[in-house]
Amino acid sequence: MSEGPLSLFPRHPETERPGVVQKMGKRTLGAYQQTFGLAETLLGALASPFAPGNAARSVASRLAIRQVFFTGFEALPLVSVIALFVGATVVIQMQIMAAQLPGEIIGRIIVAAVLRELAPLTTAVIVAGRSGTAIATELGNMKANAEILALSSLGIDPLRFVVWPRMMGAIVGVMVLTVYFGIIAITSGYVTGVVMGASFAALQAGFSEALVRGDIVLFFLKCGGLGLLVGWLSCHYGLEVRVSPTEVPQKASQAVIMTLLTCVIYNAMVTAGFYMIVGPPVR
Repeated sequence: MSEGPLSLFPRHPETERPGVVQKMGKRTLGAYQQTFGLAETLLGALASPFAPGNAARSVASRLAIRQVFFTGFEALPLVSVIALFVGATVVIQMQIMAAQLPGEIIGRIIVAAVLRELAPLTTAVIVAGRSGTAIATELGNMKANAEILALSSLGIDPLRFVVWPRMMGAIVGVMVLTVYFGIIAITSGYVTGVVMGASFAALQAGFSEALVRGDIVLFFLKCGGLGLLVGWLSCHYGLEVRVSPTEVPQKASQAVIMTLLTCVIYNAMVTAGFYMIVGPPVR
């Protein structure tokens, strides 16, 4: 059918497919807006504790302590079970694949695999799946019900009283849970190794030799960074909800996916940088 001025069904200009240049421009603009929004959420939340007001600072601190309790203490049973079986599974796999492996090497591998890798990353995944989903859903509902707008209209900074406490709760929670995860996993690995015939003294010797002073820096870099990513991205995507409650589960799912992806990439980058400085874990 012709598309001239006498056509009975002329094509509307809005129905035409966008060109390649238009698609690229739209994606670039969207990426810029997303990056700017992420930076605005992070920098605004980190700067909010330095704003004037001792009473407001006290209230925000109490809210952060409650978030630490929710993120850290209430997750202890789940972390305990996972850490118990992770430590035992790692040692069982090593004993099966290399039955003649010296106990010192097993102790070194426990440090490299469990303490430096599985403990912080698994803890961050647990916190992201449990607390990150709750944070994104809670903030999304607050945004959809105009509660965030109501706080702003009353002169209450949402970044200070909503975002910052949850970010601090995620950071402190991941740090504390990582230490707890490492203790349970290493104890489980030791017990499993001794039961399967390894020497406890050899395991302890390998464990002690594998630890270096740089592990303290690695702990704060990994746990602090992973906790920050969990709290930051969960809050940001929760606040991206506009007016419809149907957006809440979509943004919560997006928050968890982006948090897990970012945590895995960040963990790999920090690990690569660490071993470039201190050398391989097993020589």
